[in-house]
Amino acid sequence: MQPSLLFPDQPDLTPEIPPTWAEDSDVYHTSDRCNRLQAIQRNRRVTGKPGVKLRLCFNCEDIIRAKRLG
Repeated sequence: MQPSLLFPDQPDLTPEIPPTWAEDSDVYHTSDRCNRLQAIQRNRRVTGKPGVKLRLCFNCEDIIRAKRLG
């Protein structure tokens, strides 16, 4: 996955997984370690390119930043 697609202003942040969200959510997830993503039942998860504007989960962003900083 090209990091520039999700983080155009921060090209060194690379998502761990493709964007994933719940059917009725306005937030997408990019880390499989996110506890908010884990709370979504697998049969209610949607993965891919969202058709509507969603915002990145703050937990996922923190996980990816921590991974980058080591």
